Amino acid sequence: MTSSHASSARLTLLVLAVGGNVSQGILKALKRSSLSCRIIGTDLSELQMGLYTVDRGVLAPHASEPGFEEWLVDLCLKEDVDAVLSGCEPVLRVLAEIRERVESRTKAKCIVCSPEIWRRFDDKLLGCAWLKEQGFDYPDFAAMEDDAEVERLVSGHGYPLLAKPRIGGGSTGIVRVGDDADLAYVRKREGYLLQEYLTGKEKEFTIGCFSDRDGYLRGSIVFHRTLLAGTSYRITAGAFPEVRSMAEAIVRRTGITGPCNLQFRLTERGPVCFEVNPRFSGTTPIRAAFGFNEVEAALRHFVLGEEGIDLPDVTEGIALRYWNELYVPVEARDQLLAEGSIDPSVFPGIITEPYGGI
Repeated sequence: MTSSHASSARLTLLVLAVGGNVSQGILKALKRSSLSCRIIGTDLSELQMGLYTVDRGVLAPHASEPGFEEWLVDLCLKEDVDAVLSGCEPVLRVLAEIRERVESRTKAKCIVCSPEIWRRFDDKLLGCAWLKEQGFDYPDFAAMEDDAEVERLVSGHGYPLLAKPRIGGGSTGIVRVGDDADLAYVRKREGYLLQEYLTGKEKEFTIGCFSDRDGYLRGSIVFHRTLLAGTSYRITAGAFPEVRSMAEAIVRRTGITGPCNLQFRLTERGPVCFEVNPRFSGTTPIRAAFGFNEVEAALRHFVLGEEGIDLPDVTEGIALRYWNELYVPVEARDQLLAEGSIDPSVFPGIITEPYGGI
């Protein structure tokens, strides 16, 4: 990454929902950055490991609760927060809507896209409709409640088809529709989308793009991936020009600023985009390990005001994921419950399991 100048300022960062894998990925990317940071992490439950790996862990209300905005403003003022980040979709859904109010009442910058862009791509039906309208290849689709469109999809593509929640992530709630009985079953569910079943499961890609405040694309990185329970667990970076060029064209057309993650299948008819996520993603820490640190880029550009934030062109690298453990003293958990926050550094018993010398 290049920038017009380096900053030695120490940032106070608030990372929301650190129990989730994407927010934990943000923490990992921050650890790899050259920025000096004090990190406050929040989550709903005292049994979320991210709370014990930051400089201060804080219990939080659910983002959908009426008092969430006031709680967030109060915390930003109390801790003198410079930026608010998260990888949790339910949190980002709310943060996009309240961003301007939070920024007007505090000095914190909220690293989240505009509410208009969030609404468009948070709803997979609206996202597919936008891809169709813009002339990009997309999986054919129908709203589950639209009988005529569902019939057209079944007649035109046959089975299998794919049913997924219009709003949701991490492959949660996705159903493979193999026959009329499966279709009758999923049609009982509210808020579902029916899609063409894309071939080429072994050719799935996740692409990270970063754009500046003017919507100018500052870098992209492409991973071929293998999924396990909806998460990328075998990743290979490569040039993949056919996929990259379409992903970059989509991002330029969206007007998204900051991070964006796109998901593709490479099919017989070419690359097909089936998801656009205007946020950090589950592979954010792997991108950072390969030198494409979009979290650091976002902070340098949107918070510190640095210009010329160009991310490197990464075309090789392999990452394999595995489980690990964090051991937390009962006393640390009890303090978090009693006081609502914790300084993990005073508990030397918080340790990560060493694994294979890593």
